[in-house]
Amino acid sequence: MLIATCGLLVVIAGIYVLTPLFKEPGGNLEVELLAETELDRLLARKAMVYSNLKDLEFEYKMGRLSDGDFRRLEAGYKSEAAKLLQDLDRLGVAKDLDETIERDIAARKAKLFPGTAEKTRRCPSCGAESPLGKSYCADCGGKL
Repeated sequence: MLIATCGLLVVIAGIYVLTPLFKEPGGNLEVELLAETELDRLLARKAMVYSNLKDLEFEYKMGRLSDGDFRRLEAGYKSEAAKLLQDLDRLGVAKDLDETIERDIAARKAKLFPGTAEKTRRCPSCGAESPLGKSYCADCGGKL
């Protein structure tokens, strides 16, 4: 009888411990907000390639690389940078990166706080969007 009771307690404890592993996650907003987008990945890779090009040039000027090695590595990095710039153009962010980032932030805020979207109005001088309650345009300084 004691063995059966202990076995039952082990089964109950196992079910209690393992139940969260089989439940569907309830939409973890922190994970969604911290998730890396393709834009984030491309921008990080672009920064790394530019840094590598800068380091390569420094090493060449210091005399640590031969002309042939420098030209070969430089061509590889430049072709990778060109491909990354094409990918960024494909995403449509090369024209106005700040606007794209602001749009992404607004979308994430709307996801985090649904129903609290900030109301905006257009500046009569330059056409930029400004939040309600502001007296002057942040872009041109004109009176709203």
